[in-house]
Amino acid sequence: MAVIKNGILGGFSGTAGAVNGYHLMGQEIMRGPRRDRVSKVTPKELLNRNKFAVSQVWLQPLTGLLRIGFQHYKAKCHGFVAAKSFISKNAIVSDDAGFHVDPALACVSHGPLNPGFEETATLGDNYSIDFTWNYNWGAYNDRAMVVAYDIEGGEAEYETSLAKRAAKKGTLQVGKEYAGKTLHVYIGFVSEDRKSRSISKYLGVITMPEASDAVEETNI
Repeated sequence: MAVIKNGILGGFSGTAGAVNGYHLMGQEIMRGPRRDRVSKVTPKELLNRNKFAVSQVWLQPLTGLLRIGFQHYKAKCHGFVAAKSFISKNAIVSDDAGFHVDPALACVSHGPLNPGFEETATLGDNYSIDFTWNYNWGAYNDRAMVVAYDIEGGEAEYETSLAKRAAKKGTLQVGKEYAGKTLHVYIGFVSEDRKSRSISKYLGVITMPEASDAVEETNI
């Protein structure tokens, strides 16, 4: 049974015969029954599948962040899917080992908001990363979004509301479970009402100290 929401010309939800109806991202969708494919996959299709698979794995630890960072990047497209499209088109590189994501080409947010400038990321105390940026334009209460991504381990720490743009600094605690890990660091900005965001910037790599080194520093 299906329910017609807005009369005969409107969309419907449920199943009517062999047709399924549902609402998705502001659109009324109708879908027929799934059919097995009989034609062979083309080389171009296989290439795209491989790229999307690599993007999916790379972005998975950042899912919560991407829902905000890539919101509205593409019309009628959720943030994670939009980010996967961007990464597949702009940050996938290939070598003898196959496809992989170049961290320097990747983005964790994208939009028309003014980006920061003169951003830095340095190792802080007690397994933290200190971020700084300059400020002379944009709303004072835009919020910094920051990421520290252990790509090799498939784990990330991030904050979507670290500090106001006018503060010009903020600290991300990553925790001692990242001792000795190499972290790829990004920063972007999102408006206070979360309706707009900037394109993110890659700030390079920071290596967390080994646990023994941190203990020695504490005892000094």
